[in-house]
Amino acid sequence: MPFQRRSFNALQILPMLVGALVLCQSNLWAQGSVTVAKELAEQLIRRFSKEVADEGVEKLTTRVQAVLVQSGDDALRAIEKGGPRALRILEGSGADAAISARLLSKYGDEAIGALENPVRLGMVRQFGQEAGEVLIKHGVVAEKLIASAGSPAVGAMRELTEQSARRLAMLADEVPTASLAKNSDLLGVVGRYGDRAMDFVWRNKLALTAGTALAVFVADPEPFLDGTRQLVENTVDTVATNIGKPIAEQLGNATDWTWRILALAAMLLGFWAWKTRGSRQAANK
Repeated sequence: MPFQRRSFNALQILPMLVGALVLCQSNLWAQGSVTVAKELAEQLIRRFSKEVADEGVEKLTTRVQAVLVQSGDDALRAIEKGGPRALRILEGSGADAAISARLLSKYGDEAIGALENPVRLGMVRQFGQEAGEVLIKHGVVAEKLIASAGSPAVGAMRELTEQSARRLAMLADEVPTASLAKNSDLLGVVGRYGDRAMDFVWRNKLALTAGTALAVFVADPEPFLDGTRQLVENTVDTVATNIGKPIAEQLGNATDWTWRILALAAMLLGFWAWKTRGSRQAANK
């Protein structure tokens, strides 16, 4: 059978060239990572002899290389900064090792303190790098709030100062206000406006436990944060509409003057109690 020459066009050759380059690069990286991993393993043995002396260079090199192949330069910097502790965290991070590597390379010992905790590492794996940064910044306060409210709590605490984060945690601790610390809409407002929003929530926490007041605030927070609209006044108007109107209708339909007087007294007493609470909140600002 005569030999038949095949012709290839550029579109056929290009994928083969790309594949060859990728394979070549992978081989070079694998060879290079062994060298880098061995150097790093020797460095760890010199610096942390008590922690890794029993493993030997060969075993430690294998561990380091596996992490470097998975997470690259961030893992290298993380291990250089954090030593064997950082290496163990990266190994325990599984498929999310790249996130842990970025946190460790950026924050060093602060990240180690956060990520060595299995619960917090689990939160990082579930909610991502932002959760890790919040846990590093706010510690046990962040852990508690993330466990309670999940991703919305991560977004809320991102820009908060230590005091504001503590206040949010205190809301979660108190039965009357615990629902506020879990409300995703309110946490979204706190995430957008930071300490400014948290200060307003703290000063108006009791008023915000009323569903109507909370809905009005989260729908358009700017006027309240700027001071051009008062939450207490708005809430009083709402109460007058939702509570006072039915009572007034009963008054209009009643023929017994005793009933009218008692109903009117009840309405005035309820309004006075609400107004008193609003005055106390204003005095505490």
